[in-house]
Amino acid sequence: MKKKIIVVAAVLALVVICATCLVACNPYKWSAIGGGDASAEVESNGGYVVKQGKYLYYINGYEGADGDNTWGTPVKQSIVRSEIKEDGTVDNTTTKIVVPKIIYNSSAKGGFAIFGEWIYYATPNNDRDKNGNPSTTDTDFMRTKIDGSVTQRVGKINVRNAEYIFTPTRVVYYTSNTVRFIDFSGMKTDKNIDNAAGAYEGVLAENVSSVVWKYGCDTLFFTKTITGENSYKNYNELCSIKFDGSAGRVIATENTFLAEGEDGVKNPQNVFKYTLRDMYVEKDGSVTIYYTKTYNLDQTDKNVGLFCAKAADLKTTEKKLNALNSTTLYPLGYTDGALAYNASNVYCWYNGENAEKPIQSTGTSQTIWYVDAEAGVAYFTASSSAKELLKISYKGNLDNASVIMSEGIKVDWLRLDFIGDTLYFFATDDENYMHCVNVKTFDKDVEDAESTYIGFEREEEEEEEEE
Repeated sequence: MKKKIIVVAAVLALVVICATCLVACNPYKWSAIGGGDASAEVESNGGYVVKQGKYLYYINGYEGADGDNTWGTPVKQSIVRSEIKEDGTVDNTTTKIVVPKIIYNSSAKGGFAIFGEWIYYATPNNDRDKNGNPSTTDTDFMRTKIDGSVTQRVGKINVRNAEYIFTPTRVVYYTSNTVRFIDFSGMKTDKNIDNAAGAYEGVLAENVSSVVWKYGCDTLFFTKTITGENSYKNYNELCSIKFDGSAGRVIATENTFLAEGEDGVKNPQNVFKYTLRDMYVEKDGSVTIYYTKTYNLDQTDKNVGLFCAKAADLKTTEKKLNALNSTTLYPLGYTDGALAYNASNVYCWYNGENAEKPIQSTGTSQTIWYVDAEAGVAYFTASSSAKELLKISYKGNLDNASVIMSEGIKVDWLRLDFIGDTLYFFATDDENYMHCVNVKTFDKDVEDAESTYIGFEREEEEEEEEE
C-alpha cells in the first residue's frame, strides 16, 4: 500500500512540475482575437492611439505605473482594439484587449507603435529580486502581434524615463548621454518569448547631449560633446546617423561658420554649441532641424537664438527664428518656421523674417498640440489642468481664438493624438478613460454636448458583475 501511495504522489508531483514548466515556458498565454490588417497603412505611431486600416488600437485609459502589471491582469491601461465603422466612428461592441499589460513610460515622448503584424510598446518591469520585491525602476520593451496571438519581450532597461522610438527591427533609446539600441530582427516570430532570445544590444552614439527623432524618418539627429585633446574648446558637433547604424555624419562642427582662414579663438562668436529642440519631416522626405546656439565669450556662454535649417545643408540654409533660445516650440517646416514661446511663455509665429515683430498666437502658458497647416489653424489647451480645447488661426491674432470643447483633458503625459479631424484624449472628467471628438463637426453649444467615450461598454460590464 505504501508503494502505491508513493507512486501516486510521484505522479502528482510530476504533473505539478510539468504544469509549472508549461507556465514558465509560455508566460504570455492569451486568447488570439483574430482580425487585424498587417498590410494596411498605419497612422499616428508614437502616441496612445494608432490606426491601422479599419482598426483602431489605443491605450484604454490611464492609471499610472503602480498597478498590478501581471500578464493578463491590466484592463484600464492595456492596449485594446476596436473596429472603425464606415462613418469613421468607433464600434465599441468590437472592443477587445490585445495587450493585457500596463503601457507606461514617464517620458512624454513615448507611446506605442505598429509595424506590419506587430505592436511595439514599453511596460513597467515587475520581475522580483531574491527577496521577492518587484522592480520599481526597470522597463520592458515588448511586442505583441495585432491579433494577440504571440507576445515577446525584446529587451529590458533599468530606467522608466528614457526617450525611445521603435523601428521595424529595433528599439532605440536615449539615456545617460548615450543612444543605445536593442535589435530584435533575429528573433523567432512564431512563439511567445520572455528572455529576448535572438535580440542583441549595441550603441549608436556616445557623449550625446541632445537628440531628436520622428516616426516616418529613418535618421536620428544628435549633438555630441567633444572629448579628448579638444575637450577644452567651446564647441560641440551636430551629427546624424540612421537607426540601422549606417550613414553617420557630422552636420556642423567647430569651423562650420568660420570663414576660410578665420581663427576661432579670436572670433569665438562664430564657434557654437548646439542644442537640438525638434525636427520636421517635409513632404519630399527631407528633414528640417530646429536648434538653439550659444557661443562662449570671456568664459561666459552667450545665447544666440532659435534656428531652423535643412539637415542636408545646414550652413547655407540656416534661418534665425528668434533671439530668445526658445525651448518650447511646434515645428511648421522650413518655409513656415515654427510656433515658439517668447520670453513671456506665449506662442508666437516665427518664420525667419519676423524675429523682432512676430505674430502672437496664444495666451500665456498654453500648449499647442496639433496644427492644420493647410487651414492655418492651431489647436491648443492650457499647459496644465486643461478644461477646454481651443483653436486659433495662428497667422492671425488672439481675437480669433475659439473654444472647440469644454471638458477636462489629461495633458501631463503623452501628446494629444489627432488622426484626421478626430482628437483622442484621456478625459479627466471620466476617470481618465479614452474619449474622442471630431474637431470640425463637434458643436459644444448643443444641449448635453460631450465627447464620445470609446473602449469597453463599462455599464454592461458593471451590470454583469452585479448579476
